[in-house]
Amino acid sequence: MTDPLHEMFQYHSWATLKLLDYCAGLPPEQLDATTPGTAGTIRSTFAHLIGADSWYLSLMTYDTSIEVANRTSLSLAELRAHFVKQSEMWEAVLGQLNELDPMIPARGSDPAIPHVRNLLLLQAFHHGNDHRTHICSVLSANGHDVPEFDGWMYWSATH
Repeated sequence: MTDPLHEMFQYHSWATLKLLDYCAGLPPEQLDATTPGTAGTIRSTFAHLIGADSWYLSLMTYDTSIEVANRTSLSLAELRAHFVKQSEMWEAVLGQLNELDPMIPARGSDPAIPHVRNLLLLQAFHHGNDHRTHICSVLSANGHDVPEFDGWMYWSATH
């Protein structure tokens, strides 16, 4: 049986990939659609979600090479490829959590924040949910069906 934290990150990966795959089937101009109250266009929101996810991983592992460079210029297929690798990295990170003690480095006037392992895990999971919801809001506001990827759908598809 998978422990709850692994299950949550498997869901995070599954839901993001499911939504990416759905949006990859849209006409290219629809990827630049947006609606008030969201983070931006479908394309830019995916770039942000996947870029931030890579940043959380880089903080967890002290490996900045994980971060997605030039993410706003990448296609959905390229973003998807990065996210698949990130999902594999999350599995590795989750397997060694007790050995990790990351910190967020000081930036500008913000001091460094030590011992943020649980914060980064929580933020990665929440951030993914938040921005997947934004993308679904854009889809719905622009007349598209919204794919289902809640916990019930995940469980049904994977168990």
